[in-house]
Amino acid sequence: SADNAVVSITQFHSGSAWNIIPDKAWLEGTVRSFSAQARERIQQRFQQIIAGFSAAFDVKIDLDWQAGPPSVVNDPHWAAFALAQATKSGLIAKEVDASPIGEDFAYYLQRTPGTFVMVGTGEQHPLHHPAFKINDQVLLPTAHYLADFAIAALTAYRAG
Repeated sequence: SADNAVVSITQFHSGSAWNIIPDKAWLEGTVRSFSAQARERIQQRFQQIIAGFSAAFDVKIDLDWQAGPPSVVNDPHWAAFALAQATKSGLIAKEVDASPIGEDFAYYLQRTPGTFVMVGTGEQHPLHHPAFKINDQVLLPTAHYLADFAIAALTAYRAG
């Protein structure tokens, strides 16, 4: 659903000794969702929670909210085109479920139809996992696919 979201606190820094109550704490994280409205509601809730904690515990809390990119919304035509081109290139290709990835490419998709292609490596650990290691064997076939995709897309664009 468009209201689904993931809120991750990925860093928490506070104090320097086990027997001293710290006077400051710093938290950092991400919010990911499929809709701008959900992100706006989450930001509002953060502000409400912070106001409540500030009042309840007589502390100063600063929120530095940096909006990330919008959701990636692929154009159906170009998504199907990319899938067909991958199959023509001899790759195992499939549509993937919606994912709240954060990706700057979303800004391009707001201006022109296109598609974001994800390349799997078949490795045990996913991207961003501390133990992730790229499988070098996928680099050359991926480069060939992307080159063939670009040529096919430009050819289709010129033709039509």
